[in-house]
Amino acid sequence: MTRNSMIFRDLLYIALVVMLVLPGNVMGMNDWMKGLIITIAITVRVWQHIAYYKLTGKIY
Repeated sequence: MTRNSMIFRDLLYIALVVMLVLPGNVMGMNDWMKGLIITIAITVRVWQHIAYYKLTGKIY
């Protein structure tokens, strides 16, 4: 995966998290469901950054 595609993916994650934390009933989700999705998204991103660093020794 190229650096540019990883940056684009990060921006998509940011958009997802922002959409989920907006007040109101976005897509008919409960608050606990929003919290679960945000937690999973952030955890996956941190894990992917750690895996990339272990693989390449670089931080992007």
